[in-house]
Amino acid sequence: MYGSKWMTGTVLAALLLFLVLSAYPQAEGPLYPSPVDRFGVGLLRESGLITDYDVGSLHIGWYADWYASLDPPRPGGIEYAQHVWVRNGRFSPALAELGPIVDANPGSLWLIGSEPECIYQGNNTPEQYADVYHQLYGFIKARDPTAQVSAGGVVEPTPLRLKWLDQVLSYYQSTYGTPMPVDVWNIHNQILQELQGSWGCDIPRGLTETSGRMYTIADNDNIHIFAQHIVDFRTWMRDRGQQDKPLVISEYGVLFPVEYGFTPERVDTFMSASFDYLLAARDAALGYPRDEHRLVQRWLWYSVNDQPYDPQSGDGFNGALFDYRYPEYPGVITPAGINFRQYMDVLLGRWMLIFPFMTKGARNPAG
Repeated sequence: MYGSKWMTGTVLAALLLFLVLSAYPQAEGPLYPSPVDRFGVGLLRESGLITDYDVGSLHIGWYADWYASLDPPRPGGIEYAQHVWVRNGRFSPALAELGPIVDANPGSLWLIGSEPECIYQGNNTPEQYADVYHQLYGFIKARDPTAQVSAGGVVEPTPLRLKWLDQVLSYYQSTYGTPMPVDVWNIHNQILQELQGSWGCDIPRGLTETSGRMYTIADNDNIHIFAQHIVDFRTWMRDRGQQDKPLVISEYGVLFPVEYGFTPERVDTFMSASFDYLLAARDAALGYPRDEHRLVQRWLWYSVNDQPYDPQSGDGFNGALFDYRYPEYPGVITPAGINFRQYMDVLLGRWMLIFPFMTKGARNPAG
């Protein structure tokens, strides 16, 4: 009797999945064999290496540490996203160092800049960023045509940040006589106030506005704003002929500390709600056709191992999965890490129940 109920439940689950997928005509995919391959984590390399922590128990598919690495650790075969810093119209590492890294890591995802518009990070005008992107895209693709080069990485896809990106595209077109080539789009999806000279992410470099979205601190874990950001960016992509490109969220999480009301329970609630949304969000009018019209192909939780906020130094953020003070395998998992692991255990278990003949394995974000 138990076996019969299990088989009936499995068949019904598989049928339901088929009906859901068939609701999206002309769609291909899924882009990843297992849903857990879509999940990533951000590592603060100054506090430890990815191999210092039992990330295998998290079942993740990829990670980033905001560096370009010749031979990055890939425990369990997880993917590594390469990164080139772009600040004030200059980039690092230099081409002489970058070339061997490109050669040694064919097919990698390359993130060109992290928050390139933000005065606290990249601090680039649209023109500066477009010029650097042009140089790096040509250099990377000439050495590795299979590389997936990604533009963007703005703090959050608000109207001000999208205006900055529009100016990047416009300048690129007028300067180089061709649309800016982008293999993969990426954004951060933080929720921060845009007000000149105040807390938050200020105003994008090169714009003349003094204010934008006036989010409050309490909005930092607002799942409705989080979801609307993604819809807004996918709409922006579609309206600029970019719907047929993957979208990666290369950083998001809960930044504000427990002192501001963001308790472990509140972080866990947002984490789980965001995972639920990202796994389910599809729209035939906006999503990526090669991935069942999903709005987002991959996402990265911040962080593995950043320290909690220190009011004396101003350093640190909430949401770390492991305690930064113990960078020795397997590390010391935090409440957020436990919630992450439990979510992934359930997700992987359900997937293997429906598809027991398949094995977990990651694919490139562009297929």
